[in-house]
Amino acid sequence: MWRWVTRGLVLALLSALSAPALLAQAQFIGELDLPDPAAVQSGVILVRGFALDPAQISKIELYVDDQFQYRAITGLPRIDIEQAYPNYPGIHETAPGFTTGFLAGRFSNGPHTVFVRVYLSDGSIIELGRRTITIDNTLNQTPFGSLDQPGGDAIFTTSGSFPVVGWAADTDGVARIDVLIDGGNLQAAMYGDARPDVGATFPDFPEALFSGFIGNVDTTRVQDGVHLLEVRAVDRLGASRLIGRRQIQVSNSEQNLKPFGVIDTPQRDAVLFGSGCGAQGQPPVFSPFVRPTALITPVSGWVLDLGARVDLGRVSYVELLVDGIRFISTDDCTLPFGGFANCYGVPRFDVARFYPNYPDAPRSGYIFTLDVGNLLNLGVREGLHTLKIRAGDLQQTVAEIPGPQGIPVFFKCADTNQESPSIGFIDIPDSFDYVTGTVVFQGWALDLSSVAAVELIIDGNLVGVAQYGFPRPDVQAQNPQFPGSLNSGWQFSMDTTKLSNARHRLTARVLNGRGNRNEIGSVDFYVLNSTPTP
Repeated sequence: MWRWVTRGLVLALLSALSAPALLAQAQFIGELDLPDPAAVQSGVILVRGFALDPAQISKIELYVDDQFQYRAITGLPRIDIEQAYPNYPGIHETAPGFTTGFLAGRFSNGPHTVFVRVYLSDGSIIELGRRTITIDNTLNQTPFGSLDQPGGDAIFTTSGSFPVVGWAADTDGVARIDVLIDGGNLQAAMYGDARPDVGATFPDFPEALFSGFIGNVDTTRVQDGVHLLEVRAVDRLGASRLIGRRQIQVSNSEQNLKPFGVIDTPQRDAVLFGSGCGAQGQPPVFSPFVRPTALITPVSGWVLDLGARVDLGRVSYVELLVDGIRFISTDDCTLPFGGFANCYGVPRFDVARFYPNYPDAPRSGYIFTLDVGNLLNLGVREGLHTLKIRAGDLQQTVAEIPGPQGIPVFFKCADTNQESPSIGFIDIPDSFDYVTGTVVFQGWALDLSSVAAVELIIDGNLVGVAQYGFPRPDVQAQNPQFPGSLNSGWQFSMDTTKLSNARHRLTARVLNGRGNRNEIGSVDFYVLNSTPTP
């Protein structure tokens, strides 16, 4: 035993002594992959490469004709470089890639020099990749971009529905994005989503900020087995380019073709109020589920099911669960207020835009009327609870939305201490949006007494108070009983460079005229900013 311990100590000592030696032997390694000097350039010129050095790389700058242009986006993963230099010190803990770009139209036709300068933490500067490129602005550049999902690491195994996500740009404008299976055009993708990461990469091409695309593929339209997925972008002059190619394996069965969808309202962390639930409250009502004089919380969203492709399945029922217990079902569909309540089949043409080939998409909406006061009368406690949707089809496959964990909400009785309820919504950012630079967060808020302020919290820290009083006629149409509903909009300008490039949570909280604070919801979003330009 002691022999193995001694051997381990010796090996550890040798490793510690050899680490500085390996670090000292390591030298700068880098390469400018693009632009290709052999190709004639036009449109947007992509500049890409990698850089490795034992000293930390502080910044990388792009120069054209020996004039500074932009700082490159650094810290990008390059698996090919990790594989090419597996013994380079720290290679598996670093991301050596960098990228940026510039418009060819800003320069005259003919030869131009391009290179980058790599600045190291020890003060040294390395010039990398100097080359001469030829610009011809009379040429029509074909679209360029990237297919982000599915990834290209291995064959992508899927069933039911899956998203095709990426970006494409062209100086002449992108006319359409085609999704092909085995060479046949299956469908078009929605184009124009915000991609601040692409916008930061090409700072002198503003259109790149809205270069994202998404297409939701219904795999029941193809046979089970291995297929070739391709995404092709076409510009407004007819030029096209293959953006990405992936091998996919489709494996559909009755068990895995489950319903899927989202909960739009309420948002997570929202405080939901009930009435008629105090000491002198009304007795509990078991049927019907809607008390016309009570405060009602709408729970709405959409659900789709792919069994509709073979006239089997489809959404058979949708249920609202409180703390995992079934509370309301679409079997209880009624028209209590002149509109649908506890029903499935509500028009959702916004969903149809993103799922154009799904038969039930135009009427995929559901809405439930949640009477929190009645729940409290039935013995449900005030405080933290979870909401989720359970949807099933005729094939008896069941799905929970947004997942088994549900969303957290907080039940509160408005009769207690004469507290008035607050309601509202966060419109911007949307869930899991990518944001960059200065962003205007937006939404609306109402309170039966008055809204004194809308406070915004990011990751638990109060970041400021929103401007309140912007016109929201759409909110007034839905909430005419609230005073001030016509001017219930709020806005807050946020400099996201003060946040890390990571996932964050925005919470909106109302301070009402009685001095009470109630959250109206939370939204998770991502920040992706480039390094600042000097």
